[in-house]
Amino acid sequence: MRSYFGFAFTGTAPTSGIAVITAALQFLGQRKCKVVCTTHFLEIFSLGLLENSKDGIKAVQMRIHVPESDEDDAIPLFKLEAGVASSSAGLVCARMAGLNRKVVNRAADIIASLKQGTQVRSLPESVNANSPFQPNVRSAIRLFLAVDSWVNASDEDLNLLQELVFRM
Repeated sequence: MRSYFGFAFTGTAPTSGIAVITAALQFLGQRKCKVVCTTHFLEIFSLGLLENSKDGIKAVQMRIHVPESDEDDAIPLFKLEAGVASSSAGLVCARMAGLNRKVVNRAADIIASLKQGTQVRSLPESVNANSPFQPNVRSAIRLFLAVDSWVNASDEDLNLLQELVFRM
C-alpha cells in the first residue's frame, strides 16, 4: 500500500489578481504617480486592460534569450528594454530550477489545455506523488531548511550548500 502526502494551496484567482493590479495601476497613473511595478501578469497588456504608453503607463521588460529547444536554457541578458514581454519562459525556468522533467511536461500539457480551452486531463491514480525535485536539488533544499540561520551559518554548511548548488 502506498501512502501519498501532498498539499494543495489555494489563494487569489489569477483573474482577481489581474483585476486588482490593473485597477491600482490605472488609479496611480491617473494621479501621475511614479511607480515601479513588477508582475508576471502579461495578460494586463495582451487582453488590452492597459495600453503601453497611454495614461502614464510605460511597460519595460528584462530581456532574456528564450531557447529554441527544450535542451537549451533561458539566458538572462540583464538588459532593460521598452515594451511588454511576450513570454515568461516559466517552463524553461522551472526546468532550470531543477523540477523533474515529468512535472515540467505535465505543466506544458496543462498550459496547452488552457490555451485550447479544453478540459485538463486528470492524472491516473498510479502516478507516484514523490517530490517533483531531482535528487541533487532535494539535497540542497534539505540542507537549506536544516540550518536555523544562514547569517550565522558555519563555513562547513556554507561550503556544502555551495557544492550542492554547483552540482545542479
